[in-house]
Amino acid sequence: MKLGNTELNVTKKLLLAATLACSSVAMASSAYAQGYNNQNYSNRNDTGPYIGANYGMFKSRGGDFEDDNDYYELLVGYRFIPFLGVELNYADFGEYGGDIASADVDGWGVAAVGFLPLSDNFNIYAKAGQFFSTVDVELAGFQDDFDDEQIFYGIGMNFVVADPLNISVEYNRYKVEVDDSDWPVQLSDSDTDIDTIKVGAKFTF
Repeated sequence: MKLGNTELNVTKKLLLAATLACSSVAMASSAYAQGYNNQNYSNRNDTGPYIGANYGMFKSRGGDFEDDNDYYELLVGYRFIPFLGVELNYADFGEYGGDIASADVDGWGVAAVGFLPLSDNFNIYAKAGQFFSTVDVELAGFQDDFDDEQIFYGIGMNFVVADPLNISVEYNRYKVEVDDSDWPVQLSDSDTDIDTIKVGAKFTF
């Protein structure tokens, strides 16, 4: 787990990533907004709260912890305006790794989400946020657990099937960093990138 200046740097990176994600969508949506507002949409349930669940696959990349597996996610969000919202999620990646080193990761995240509506029932979105995780590591019989904080980001597509049901497809990247400086055995690579692809259902209110 990173301390001191590193936590400050992570926070700065989070703010930069969230700003870039939202500003990129905002610039695109400002050009699109005029046409969007002039169209006659009959089903404009594009603001307010929503809840959802996702199921998908992930690939962990990073030395001793390379693996692929499935995982699940629960989420709740609020869309303030058609182009901007905030989202909380809980993700459980379970255990991944090999016979020598393995990790069990779960945690919750908070993210800013920028939406770009393309029609009455379809939009694309980008998100960036912070993931607060609990990591249990086992290495050659040695066990340790710690808390970690890292940024994550992603892009996705959302389809309105039948109001209030939405179906989404999303890609995310998470980072997990292991501080093994005090361990009796050192890892060959302590940083892990986790790439995820998932499908899910959301219910709007």
